[in-house]
Amino acid sequence: MSENLKSNFAVGLLRILGKLPLWGLHSIARLFLVAMLLFPNQTVKQTRINIQRCWPNLTSQQQAKLVRKSVLHTLYAALEMGLNWTQSSQRGLDHIISVTGGECLQQAQATGAIVLLTPHLGNWELFANWSAHQANVTALYKAAKLPGLDRLIHQARSNAGMKLAPATAKGVMQLKRSLVKGEVSLILPDQEPPPAAGIISQWFGQPAYTMTLAAQLADTKNTRVILGFARRLANSEGFAIELEDISNLCSVHTGSGSDSEVLAAKVQAINTSIERLVRCTPEQYQWEYRRFKHTL
Repeated sequence: MSENLKSNFAVGLLRILGKLPLWGLHSIARLFLVAMLLFPNQTVKQTRINIQRCWPNLTSQQQAKLVRKSVLHTLYAALEMGLNWTQSSQRGLDHIISVTGGECLQQAQATGAIVLLTPHLGNWELFANWSAHQANVTALYKAAKLPGLDRLIHQARSNAGMKLAPATAKGVMQLKRSLVKGEVSLILPDQEPPPAAGIISQWFGQPAYTMTLAAQLADTKNTRVILGFARRLANSEGFAIELEDISNLCSVHTGSGSDSEVLAAKVQAINTSIERLVRCTPEQYQWEYRRFKHTL
């Protein structure tokens, strides 16, 4: 199948999914879950591997239960992209039931810039959409492989009000300029970076090749670091936005430590904060992501 046909199929499917109510998308996901658990596939395999690595203290039955829940939420997230990318940004916002910690975003905006971190947890696209309606947001963006899908995603994020920075040196400079102007730089900090753009840091007791960009941007003058996500509520009721200012946790003091030691400590502080957040709702994390592909 040509790239154009693949693009047209993917975009067409997403447009159909985008017209469905949230409960409808989740019902379809539950049907797909049965098939995915019955037939061998990479999603279930990788989810199981990562949960066994990161949750060794769980019994095999508990791990199997978490695998099932995680795969279901991965399906939820995938099908929700139709809503995120093909409908108006307001329709997505209408699914937000509550916001916790919103005051820390407002307070940070009043004093300077913000590095806003959201991992692959809950509905990160909806979180980005919400964030772009609260502040001037520049988001790091890695282009999709299918051209038609890439155009759809780019348009959806732009329509929400985001400025998009490519995952290149030029894009990094764009993020830095936004912080200098007192704006918000949005990053998914648990993405594995390209070579020479990360270091090995501990995550769930495992060595993980981790980006240094978030920690480096946090050094910008008058910049706060805020961690947040859109939690998926039970019974397809919607989402809850949750935010926390972790600037103090990222303010590492290492005395006479070298620059590399200071950077490593800040990266670890961010990883530890993300781990703590994921532990609050582990089933909503995308455990199928190959977080340890360069280290294990």
